[in-house]
Amino acid sequence: MHLIIGTTEYEGLFKNGGLGDAIFGLANAFAKRDDFEISIILPNYKKLKDDGFKDIGEFEIKNKNMTINADSNKLKGKFLYKKLKGVNAYLIENDYYFYRDSIHNQNDEIVRWAFFCRGIYELIIQKSLNPDIIQTNDYHEGFVTSICKANENDLNCKYVVSIHNAFIRNIYKFNEDNPKDLFEYYLGFKWEDDQVDMLECSVSTADYVLTVSPDYAESIKDPNSNISAGLQDLYREKNVIGFLNGLDTSIYDRYSNNFNSFLKVKEKSKLELQKKLNLKVDKDIPLFSYICRISEQKGSPIVYDNLENIVNDGQFVLLGIGTEECNIKFSELNGKLDNYVACIYFDTELAKEIYLASDFFLMPSYFEPCGIAQLIALYYATLPIVTNIGGLKETVNDYKSNNGNGFKLKDYSSESLCDTIKIAKNVYFNDKELLFKLMNNAYCSDYSWDNAIENYIKFYYKILNE
Repeated sequence: MHLIIGTTEYEGLFKNGGLGDAIFGLANAFAKRDDFEISIILPNYKKLKDDGFKDIGEFEIKNKNMTINADSNKLKGKFLYKKLKGVNAYLIENDYYFYRDSIHNQNDEIVRWAFFCRGIYELIIQKSLNPDIIQTNDYHEGFVTSICKANENDLNCKYVVSIHNAFIRNIYKFNEDNPKDLFEYYLGFKWEDDQVDMLECSVSTADYVLTVSPDYAESIKDPNSNISAGLQDLYREKNVIGFLNGLDTSIYDRYSNNFNSFLKVKEKSKLELQKKLNLKVDKDIPLFSYICRISEQKGSPIVYDNLENIVNDGQFVLLGIGTEECNIKFSELNGKLDNYVACIYFDTELAKEIYLASDFFLMPSYFEPCGIAQLIALYYATLPIVTNIGGLKETVNDYKSNNGNGFKLKDYSSESLCDTIKIAKNVYFNDKELLFKLMNNAYCSDYSWDNAIENYIKFYYKILNE
């Protein structure tokens, strides 16, 4: 079976968030199987690590019965290819659209992504990739299905879209930056409306809609949902289903396969991180970490409200970046609040050090489709403190249960986070037996892609036989 995945991110090439981790893990898990061929396609961004890719051809967008007077730089592109650990990796190159410092929030969003989607189609046709399934993600590749179904070449495949964040629809009206005639030329057919709802287009045209956890699937279908951006009726109509994401453990080193030995590694790492970040070096101080895109979705307002509670008999480390307002709020406390460090940037290797060294990991998200961060924390026996929603609900078990591996808030609120932090500290200081049990449970939690991939395999074989 040939599975083609269109994506805007891929770990090791270009990553802007959790999507890169998810697609990387998914693709590599499929690549381990003899019955699947996996190809990924993404834009060749300015900041993408494109070493070793080979130029395998060019394309120019042409449509029968359609003409356009447009700059040739907007109609031409290149294909690049490289084999990555069993995964066919293709790039769509166009300097006009993709050689930019930022990949999102550009003035010409609709035409940029329409060009990318058309590039995916051209690659599949010109290189005879013959997919059985084309999987796209969120809104970025939302025009792939429309383009493929509208053009003459019948691919005879299934179209699946995976929703990683239903909160962002990206609705644009046509204007000078997003001219309708150019957009239509990329698609190869006339567009009836005077605006484009990118996520709605992505969902409505797909044959099947997936999302990244069962609870999140139910949440976005809820008629009263406030995280579906108004598309809950469409999600019910499409009968969206959820499969929990996994963690690619090959990129995270625990340095030991024995829990007791691992605890010695963890303690040493904690002391080293404390020294590195100029915190008090003391193995007996609980270390709380917060690694994320700083935003309301990730619970930043209620974390900020609780900083003094955290650093009272504890330490706090933040690694991440968000809006300018959020960055300023957290960074200005550096040097003013004891036992506090905010690193307002992102560094993959430092993130691993923090995950490994921490005792508790804060993830009190307002909503969370699946979440990768809590899976990394569990892998390192760092106890997550989370809201009981989405993928957090399905991967973190509250400390009071027999298989407890973390702590759950009663609700999304500053007060509930405060109470939960107190409980976590109490366990840390006064119940070492329970603490050891929770850490052992976290260490033994298996949310690897090797397990998570089974749901996808069954689903993909099922839809091919329909």
